[in-house]
Amino acid sequence: MLLAAAALSAQPSLKWARNRNTFLVEPAGQSMEIELVSASTFRVRRGVPGPPKRPLADTAVECKATDTAAGLRLETAELAIEITREGGLVRVSLPAGLSLYSEARTGIGEGKALLEMESPATEKYYGFGPRAEAQIDARGLLLQPKPAFFVSSRGYAFWIGTPARFTFDVARSEPDRVVIRGEGLERMEYYFAFGPSLKEIWDERMKVEPVPGSPSASEYELLFHQRLPKAAMPVGSSSSDGAAMLCGDARALVHASLSGVLLPAFDLGRYRDADDAVFRRAAGLGVFAPVLYDSSATLYTDVKAGIVEETRQFRRRLSHFLLTYADEARARGYPVLHPLLHQYPRDPEAGGHIDAFLFGDELLLAPACDGAASREVYLPMGTWTEWHSGKIHTGRRRAVVAAAGNGVAMLARNGTIVPLAGIKPGDPTELHYFPKLGAEFFLYEPAVYDYSQAHASPAADIYRLEMESKVARGYEWVVHHTDRPAQVLLVGGDALKEVSASEGLRPGQWRYDAGHRTIHAAIYAPAHSDVILNIEFPSVSKPH
Repeated sequence: MLLAAAALSAQPSLKWARNRNTFLVEPAGQSMEIELVSASTFRVRRGVPGPPKRPLADTAVECKATDTAAGLRLETAELAIEITREGGLVRVSLPAGLSLYSEARTGIGEGKALLEMESPATEKYYGFGPRAEAQIDARGLLLQPKPAFFVSSRGYAFWIGTPARFTFDVARSEPDRVVIRGEGLERMEYYFAFGPSLKEIWDERMKVEPVPGSPSASEYELLFHQRLPKAAMPVGSSSSDGAAMLCGDARALVHASLSGVLLPAFDLGRYRDADDAVFRRAAGLGVFAPVLYDSSATLYTDVKAGIVEETRQFRRRLSHFLLTYADEARARGYPVLHPLLHQYPRDPEAGGHIDAFLFGDELLLAPACDGAASREVYLPMGTWTEWHSGKIHTGRRRAVVAAAGNGVAMLARNGTIVPLAGIKPGDPTELHYFPKLGAEFFLYEPAVYDYSQAHASPAADIYRLEMESKVARGYEWVVHHTDRPAQVLLVGGDALKEVSASEGLRPGQWRYDAGHRTIHAAIYAPAHSDVILNIEFPSVSKPH
């Protein structure tokens, strides 16, 4: 039932009515709708009225609606939204008064739409689809993005829901305006979501566009897709030079993630004619893409065939990562690749980099797409270990790190567990733990739609390693940066047997690699078991 509200008699007429979370507003003969999705998110529709949209919120959003001298004011627990009497302009601020978003002009008709928003000089804009520019802040650019989505440094996301071609003039022609023009449409619909952090923005976006289904091993195939999966979005720079194309593709993966693209797809087939060195670096980057496919249908030979096989093997090893973070994308709307801005929102230096990103929460990747043997990269707070050399770096500074043979510098953050599946069936899953902070990793198990849980807890001179496995599997704990322990005990069982470094490990055995300062301990975990190891060092060792 519509509840009518009268406008202030001294002001020009502004008709509006409310139906649950939707406000129908008619400023100066126009027609527009504002629908609250939550206290932080809303949808705006302007133009020729279309069929009623499915309500986005199942329950009523608490909102106070007030006529003011300026127009209509809607107040939720998180936002104050004003619609002006003249022009129906939308202006959004925090309840305390801090302005977030303000429209300067809007119009729609004859198949065209215009929206101008005020743009303070300090505001930055991220996203705008899988573009290849080295500039992370889109200010000063002219773009036709797909998706038409951006995130503001003021803590909100804006995206267009109307299927049409849109051009964004991001404070290029007018330094204090973002101008959006659309063609071939009768109505325009956009969404506004306040975070203020990226993770909170993704949570809000899920209320508008939930991701259906849970990932299965077949849906998130761990080898190469021969065609682009339906849910994926391709990235690809327009350069024809192999190295320049690769650098553009690396940046496009990050820009895509800042645009809320959950599954950006890397096409290795675009590099089929590149020289072997560029092809190797392309495969080295593509192996970390949420979706890796090959559009060329090429049967590779010689060196490239070997590179493809190496890539397939490493892709298999990353299966726990891919499945776990694909399920997080479904459940929370987080992109699988985490830009530094996503992971470290309070680090102003991290927010300025597009040349490195995190794979999940644990691994920082810095592609050396130009073929250099090393490169400089900004490391956020924490302690970081170069994967291939074991070299340690402290964060909140720039460091020169070595690029591996595949052209990607890979660093693990202190206080994480990095799971690597075995290459062959029956091989144990390696659980690489980087102490001394506590760590955990939840391994998504598509066969049982549940999570196996790995935990590492340092306490005094003991490391407690726990594996709650939902499926029957062998595991090999690999503890980095540590001295030789006195013994490794199975809690509730016997001590593991130490073997020489030259022997392969079987469940119930451990070894110490003095050259790399790593402890390796093998266990077998039956389905639905909880297997706990205590690694004890000499100061707490017990007599045998």
